[in-house]
Amino acid sequence: MSEESKSNETGFDKQFAADVNGIKTEFVFHRFANKWLLLITQLGKIPGVYRIRFDIKINERVVGPIDNPEFHVSVPLTMNCCLGLDSDETRSGIQFLVNRTALNKCPNDEFVIGLGINQIDGVNLRAIAKILDEVIL
Repeated sequence: MSEESKSNETGFDKQFAADVNGIKTEFVFHRFANKWLLLITQLGKIPGVYRIRFDIKINERVVGPIDNPEFHVSVPLTMNCCLGLDSDETRSGIQFLVNRTALNKCPNDEFVIGLGINQIDGVNLRAIAKILDEVIL
């Protein structure tokens, strides 16, 4: 069955599982009229859910993230935990994903993300970022 027919059955734009460093990781992505929804979990349940708002409107004059430690510019965000446990570790993981993926090019001023992975570290986050850019965004 093709991915398109699976998404028609679930009602989401994309829903799939992928291997992230040996751990089954589930992804759900959907574009609503006014925002995006992205859920990433290795926990087998809905992870903590955050509403992300860009502090600066996205346009061609605003410098986006720069992937250079010497000149790093992070995307300015406001995060509100709407559901689940709020942690600095999860917030840092979300900021990493926004900086390293096309999430920072979301056409809306905000999106909703759920991140629930067993270990929030650079290795896992880089693997997830690669999947997001290749498969979803």
